[in-house]
Amino acid sequence: MPGRRLSHRAFPIPMNKSFLTLLAAAALTSATGCSDLKKSDDKNTLGDATADTAVVARTGTTPGQVAAGAANAIDSAASKTGAAISNAFDLTKAKLADVKLPEVSLSGLSVRGNEDYQVYGVDEQVLFDTDKATIKPTAAEALKQISASIAKRYPGKDVRVLGFADSRGDKSYNRDLSKQRAEAVKNYLVTTDKMPADHLSTEAFGEEQPVASNATAAGRKENRRVEIAVQIR
Repeated sequence: MPGRRLSHRAFPIPMNKSFLTLLAAAALTSATGCSDLKKSDDKNTLGDATADTAVVARTGTTPGQVAAGAANAIDSAASKTGAAISNAFDLTKAKLADVKLPEVSLSGLSVRGNEDYQVYGVDEQVLFDTDKATIKPTAAEALKQISASIAKRYPGKDVRVLGFADSRGDKSYNRDLSKQRAEAVKNYLVTTDKMPADHLSTEAFGEEQPVASNATAAGRKENRRVEIAVQIR
């Protein structure tokens, strides 16, 4: 038979298809790899994290907002604790009788109480100079006697520091001064005498609830005072 020229079309094409298939697979692998790399910064949950992936969980908040939220939660808890103590006290109708406690013996201190409250009174001159809210060094022993008595007799009970003033001067000034003094006593009891802060609150009355007449110097002196009330039941 005469020689037959074979057309290049007579060769099968599987080799070319295989080559193209390999190229397609390589391209797909490359695209998948790029896609995975792109997604590595775009994980939606912490559970998607791998050892070599930097993951940011999409919660809609920044780290700063998370920290601020934690701080607000702490502040809110503290506020609720203070509010609970605040609402628990009501001395407006309490009938208190004088009480003698052997551990409270200094001049300028008094104790009154009933079945619900024990109230330690401290004269102004024991704690503060006139129109001041800084506790005097000489007040240390008086406050120590009171804090020791509370720790001994009423551990774990809620305590409120009450500030009072006389009626001289501006009403708002008197309230502010009584508030500052109550806060000063509270802070001293916590930092120096180690009373638990979560059981202490303050309340300022200013010139309200006088125990004597403001028409005389002696009466005004009695009205300028701090009281430390313990809810005993």
